[in-house]
Amino acid sequence: MDNTIIRKYDIRGVVGKDLQINDGYEIGRKFGQTVTKVCIGYDSRIDSSSIEKELIKGLISSGANIIRVGMCSSPMLYATTQIMKADLGIIITASHNPSEYNGFKFFSSKKVFSDQEIKKIISSPIKNNTKTGSLININIYSEYIHILKSALKNNVTQKLKIAWDCGNSPASGIIRYIEKILPGHTHIITNNSIDGEFPLHDPDPIEEKNLAQLIDIVKKDKCDLGIALDGDGDRVRLIDNKGSVVSNDHLFMIFAREVLEEYPKSKVIASIKMSMKVYNFISKLGGQVITCATGHSLVKKKMIEEEAKFAGELSGHFFFPELGFDDGLYSAVKAVDILLKKNQSLSQIIENLPKLYITHEVKIVVKDEKKFRIIELIKKTLEQQNIVFSELDGIKVTDNDNKGWWLLRVSNTQNCITARCEGNTLEDFELAKRVLFYYIDKARSLN
Repeated sequence: MDNTIIRKYDIRGVVGKDLQINDGYEIGRKFGQTVTKVCIGYDSRIDSSSIEKELIKGLISSGANIIRVGMCSSPMLYATTQIMKADLGIIITASHNPSEYNGFKFFSSKKVFSDQEIKKIISSPIKNNTKTGSLININIYSEYIHILKSALKNNVTQKLKIAWDCGNSPASGIIRYIEKILPGHTHIITNNSIDGEFPLHDPDPIEEKNLAQLIDIVKKDKCDLGIALDGDGDRVRLIDNKGSVVSNDHLFMIFAREVLEEYPKSKVIASIKMSMKVYNFISKLGGQVITCATGHSLVKKKMIEEEAKFAGELSGHFFFPELGFDDGLYSAVKAVDILLKKNQSLSQIIENLPKLYITHEVKIVVKDEKKFRIIELIKKTLEQQNIVFSELDGIKVTDNDNKGWWLLRVSNTQNCITARCEGNTLEDFELAKRVLFYYIDKARSLN
């Protein structure tokens, strides 16, 4: 197996190029040696079912007992792993990546799988095994629908008109039960056919070009809310009633405020790319924000270590204490519940939050084998210029007066370097942006 497809917290690559169908067999053989009971599932991508067959062969040959969920979202697989008290969950997915990608995510209630842990398991020798594993199929839909329904606490008479973009992902299989989860509301659903080619747009709601269709529906049908899910259903993006994209910095504030009402003075975890205004907002509510490197597994690990009550990152992964994993649909139901509780439009709620002077996440496409080297070269440049920076996740430079910051970091899932900057005021923002784009140009020249 090509070890370059082992990323910071999962396995991901282009099928037929650096990730092969039969890699599933090796992963099954190696991971099967470490567990007794494992839950497996796969997403809607073209090659996922073929990879699943190889994964099953490998797991059974290693003596593992398999609970097969079939096509499902990542949160459905995570929920199954918890419900069945399995040692491990493996889902075949490339999350939000384009259709030519695929990969594997690993889930356990006991530990978080880092790249070092994955490499250690993959490089382990094959042990002699005389036991053959078993396979059972399970339908988890009713249990998972019950989990989603539990996020709805406010039983009010107000009814909303909600637009959904399922991104042709396995979430489409759940949305057909949406009346059971959110009864009485009007639901307008698009891209709800399961299609691994993702014909209308890539399943990445962070890229705003992929939200154009949903925005049009919200405006045309005068919806109260638009909800976009990613390719494996663990991330969410919202559109407000005016058709504006809601920043996940703001959504983090909205969710965190609700959590802090229930758990006063608790800790929350925010990824390094979040707005600095999140910190002031949480502090005023009596909470404490702890910064974490980007990556859903890293955020989850930090949440466990710090015994935090909420965590989230810019890409739309949100973690609530009652779940133990990230779930885009659960987060969406939570957002609906807050709207019903507040009896305000989403745009009104946003207007009452701190105003942000911040860029979207900028992606600089670079050669995969060069992206880490580019960051190291820019670090050396900053050191020569006596500029202080954080190395928690790439490079983050904060103004001495805390008026702004800029960030460059390597993407764990794509062949790019991501960048973002923020200012406390519009003037501070323009200055931070000029500095950031100087270093973006430098990164491009190094590529």
